[in-house]
Amino acid sequence: MSRKHVTIQLAAPEHLPEVHRMLIALAAFHGDQATITPDALRRLAFQGPGARLLVATLDDSPQEHPVGYALLVLRANMVTGGQSYVIDHLYVQDPVRRQGIGRALIKGAKILAMDEGRAGLVIGAHPTNAGAAQAYRAMGLAELPASGPRFAVELA
Repeated sequence: MSRKHVTIQLAAPEHLPEVHRMLIALAAFHGDQATITPDALRRLAFQGPGARLLVATLDDSPQEHPVGYALLVLRANMVTGGQSYVIDHLYVQDPVRRQGIGRALIKGAKILAMDEGRAGLVIGAHPTNAGAAQAYRAMGLAELPASGPRFAVELA
């Protein structure tokens, strides 16, 4: 499959309807039911200091809606005192999976974390999502010794 040319950016209000649809799809994939409302998502993405929402759009698409997203949540490290991001959600729509978009979202999250001077960036995989864990290993992310698959993204 060919790699898609993708732009990673902080979400804008017009991206939220599609992100909300993808969030519902991600929850369903894991057997959950998303109950977050569009207004709650808007507050989380734009009003709270502890989260960042990145979206991926295809450069060659006539539609400007996102085809993937990453939700980063700020977490304090009680050992070092630093603050790191955890990629809490990473989702790419099915028709464009395996074309580098997830990798681009992680790279965008890494750049954001570095630009903000964060202490680290971590991504986890749902215990039943072996494909995600395998993809993170294939990207060369360092697996962390914790419950469930968790991987560190080196910020240097």
